Amino acid sequence: MKIFLSAIEGSSPRKGLEKLIKENYCFKYNLMSYYYIRNNNYEFAKIMRDKSELIMVDSGAHSFQHGKKVNWEEYTKEYAQFIKEFDKPNVVGYFEMDVDNVIGYEKVLELRKILESVSDKIIPVWHKNRGVEEFKKMCQEYQNKVIAITGFRNEDIQDHQYLIFLKYAKKYNCKVHCLGMTRKKILDKIPFDYVDSSSWLQNIVYGKDMNGNKLPKIKNKEDREKQFYHNYKLGREMQIKYYKKWKYICKD
Repeated sequence: MKIFLSAIEGSSPRKGLEKLIKENYCFKYNLMSYYYIRNNNYEFAKIMRDKSELIMVDSGAHSFQHGKKVNWEEYTKEYAQFIKEFDKPNVVGYFEMDVDNVIGYEKVLELRKILESVSDKIIPVWHKNRGVEEFKKMCQEYQNKVIAITGFRNEDIQDHQYLIFLKYAKKYNCKVHCLGMTRKKILDKIPFDYVDSSSWLQNIVYGKDMNGNKLPKIKNKEDREKQFYHNYKLGREMQIKYYKKWKYICKD
């Protein structure tokens, strides 16, 4: 299992990550969002891509789903152009525009075709509204590739159902990425190939480190930088722990 640390491309954690870069830190697995990369973060995203062992890129489509009017086809074409320019061998894949709840699944499939015209690394993301039969169809069509499901508690998939989905995907040699999943209770039981989480970043908002310990009160920007620096390193410890735990089941 490889845990990708997400939300690394924003301005908030940058100083902490830049400090790690200067120290020639060994970055493992990171996930970035195109939505934020396109907003003046492209150069930093390239640096993190080149410094990381593996990278994944999310479409960022869900960042639009709060009352904003979007030309989805135009955004998808911009995303496709980005993929053509950004891609390197260490980029595992690019998540599709899974905004079924906004534009419907048929339109999502049209947008997927635009992305797949420029790359064979596009990762389809199954949602409950598509139905279980569509999940099975997806596994069959994307055999030997990466597919994705969501890890939000009891939303698309009940916790006790994850293993059922995983076993079916493995029939077709699919690698499964579970989005937004770093709940240790699940990670200790379900051998996903890939998962991701921004917990290393979000925990700081609540004044805690990755291990749940209370962080010192922030007095200045330098204190916040140290917290991002510290929490990212704890996130890497979690990456190593679960890679070792499941490495004989989750084949590279």
